[in-house]
Amino acid sequence: MLIFYSKAAHCIWENDKVPPTLPRDIRVMLGMYDLDDKDEPGRQTVLTVKIHIHDDWNPATVRFDADIALIELEQAVTFSSYIQPICLWPSYSDPSSVEGIVVGYGLSEKSGIHHEKLPKVIELPIHTNENCFIDKPDLARISSRRTFCAGSGDGSGVCNGDSGGGLFIKVHNVYYLRGIVSASLIIGGQCDV
Repeated sequence: MLIFYSKAAHCIWENDKVPPTLPRDIRVMLGMYDLDDKDEPGRQTVLTVKIHIHDDWNPATVRFDADIALIELEQAVTFSSYIQPICLWPSYSDPSSVEGIVVGYGLSEKSGIHHEKLPKVIELPIHTNENCFIDKPDLARISSRRTFCAGSGDGSGVCNGDSGGGLFIKVHNVYYLRGIVSASLIIGGQCDV
């Protein structure tokens, strides 16, 4: 059985890096909560065998189309109350008008230029791209037909450092991975969420 971990492709292959990050340079830390607690209970560190970057990802583009990478893990993962598998969102189902959950260690008003040491959780409504682009036309230049928008418009949302995290939707007590955090607008050095 192959075990994969998903990440944004731009976290693995940035436009100024050739070649992309090598598997030997990545350790996946599963079950991690506190970035400062190296002896945290429930944490598993797994080595990487291979990185699968989407064929359509272009690290030199401003669009975040196909911004996905799968990290193939060296060994099977032991599931626990800290580490659980997630279902993939069915491609035939439109998630607009529902809320997704994002968990991340990205920048916040409190942390300033430093990433959070504990994850933040936020629920964000998912929008159709058409409605999103009407409200924020600049998002159209970094989006594609395979991306979607999520945000509440109240100044809270994802920022630098949240990339690669999942957007999850809970349906009947089952969590589904609907998307991967890829980009947000930056205005005046701040995330425009």
